[in-house]
Amino acid sequence: MLKNVVFDLGGVVVDYDPRAYLSERFLNQPLEDFLYEHIFASDTWRALDAGTITMSKGVQLMLDACGPRRYEAQMVLDDWRDMLVTKNDTVRLMEQLRTLGYPLYYLSDIAEDVLEMFQQKKRFMQYFTGGIASCEVKITKPDPRIFAKLVEVCKLDPAETIFIDDRQENVDAAAALGFTAILFTSALELRRTLLSLDLPLPAPRRPKSDPVSKSQKAGSFFKLGKTSAANKPQR
Repeated sequence: MLKNVVFDLGGVVVDYDPRAYLSERFLNQPLEDFLYEHIFASDTWRALDAGTITMSKGVQLMLDACGPRRYEAQMVLDDWRDMLVTKNDTVRLMEQLRTLGYPLYYLSDIAEDVLEMFQQKKRFMQYFTGGIASCEVKITKPDPRIFAKLVEVCKLDPAETIFIDDRQENVDAAAALGFTAILFTSALELRRTLLSLDLPLPAPRRPKSDPVSKSQKAGSFFKLGKTSAANKPQR
């Protein structure tokens, strides 16, 4: 029986799309690719998520790596957090799960400063019973050790726990450890998948423009076939 739900944060509960952010800011594909590789896809960024270097050291390393594009890199490092906009449709789903009695947890690759910002400013953090951030345990997903730490700290049984993430490699790692793992693509698709797992959520609302028959209106829920993880490619 499924009793707990674990959410990734970036890309699931808040928007996290560095390529879209860079595109909107610069409209310059070569520059965007350069900044993405030297900042968001860098070993230094991963070290920040893992909490193995300080933020000041990480920023300096990334600025140095960007060389002649240091000015643009500084702009990105100053305001990239603006992309972390709350996904209100996901949060509404979280609220409904809490109302139904499901404890919620988080498991996120996240740097210390961002975790602190979420704890201080993001209302959705109050919905979590507990969780693990990579910067706290010095391990990042999909390393099985971070899932083991989640199970230990939050006292979870993987067989009773749903895990939701927007990266396929993390979903695969969780599934291999016995979690019911779901690849996040949208809050609507997540709701449909949870319904297919017999969680008693309200069904997705039809757009007002869709004609609905009387027999369809009479139903309270609709369900899909059983699934433990979506198979779409992808923070």
